[in-house]
Amino acid sequence: MRRLLVVLALASIAVYACTESTDGASSSNGSSGSSGSSGSSGSSGSAGSSGASDDANPPDASTSSSSAVLINEISNDDEWIEIVNSGSTPVDVGGWKVADRDKDTGEPKLDEAATIPAGTTLAAKAYGLIRGGGLDAGKKCPEGGQAFCIHAEFGISNSNGETIFLIAANGEVVGAAEYPPNAADGEDTWGRIPSGDPDGAFQLNKATPGAENEAK
Repeated sequence: MRRLLVVLALASIAVYACTESTDGASSSNGSSGSSGSSGSSGSSGSAGSSGASDDANPPDASTSSSSAVLINEISNDDEWIEIVNSGSTPVDVGGWKVADRDKDTGEPKLDEAATIPAGTTLAAKAYGLIRGGGLDAGKKCPEGGQAFCIHAEFGISNSNGETIFLIAANGEVVGAAEYPPNAADGEDTWGRIPSGDPDGAFQLNKATPGAENEAK
């Protein structure tokens, strides 16, 4: 009788342990699903946060861009900047700004930025020019195939280098291009190759305002 009671007690313990194990697996699966959902949401939130941070503080990289409109070519000698619509549809660039870097803060120098007039549309594969050197310097825009040319107050320093920023109408920095010190002398320019390619890298070019870049 005593042995029978012991056997029954052991059987009860085994059944209880089995039930606890099953509950634990169920709880683990539920927890895993919750964790997965939370992880996915967290990952998405993190990515969104990272993207916002990159837009707000773009790196000083020649290919930094989050827009179809790109900084495509920089001329130090003649002080102009070329932008291009690398996409397949027109882009309303009215209110967009092009600015150089504030030497103290590293941020775009908005008080000297050039603002593209409202209502300006840049067609697919079309170019626009920003003429530096001062609004009242009397410098003419270079002859080329550009859709428009506007003047900017800032210049481009060859000896110190520059970072040029492209800023959308909502204030978001959508592109940046670094012009290294002494990157191009004389009539040569610093341009993206392949021309108009978001993944292109900047290198020495022949001057081609308003046209496809041509490597030196």
